[in-house]
Amino acid sequence: MTEENFDETRRKFLKHFSNGITHNLILWIISKECIHGYGIMKKLDEFFSFENVCCETNINSSKIYPILSKMENAGLIAGEWKVNENNKRVKYYSITPDGESVLNDIQDHLKSVLTNTSWISFFEDMTGLEINNEKCN
Repeated sequence: MTEENFDETRRKFLKHFSNGITHNLILWIISKECIHGYGIMKKLDEFFSFENVCCETNINSSKIYPILSKMENAGLIAGEWKVNENNKRVKYYSITPDGESVLNDIQDHLKSVLTNTSWISFFEDMTGLEINNEKCN
């Protein structure tokens, strides 16, 4: 494998990792506050601002707004047009009861992941950190 092919493969693996969790993060962010799309993008930037340049994930409106639209159509979130502090009409999103239910399912799944010794070994090996799951038990 050439170095260029290897770099592309590495980039794809890291991109798939980030993309796989983005929907869950968006739902969680919205559960914490009524927030507009730009605010969600800024919060996601905090999650995906890696020091390693090959890990960069492109969080932009062309990625976020289709996800928000799908979540809204699925009934997980609700959007409401409001006027923001700059006197512009902006759509703010809030979580619905169905969205809360899905978030609870994700939470239950993560709890089971963090009590599974295979997952704990994986996370410890991948991060070099000891996973303290006392709170989960």
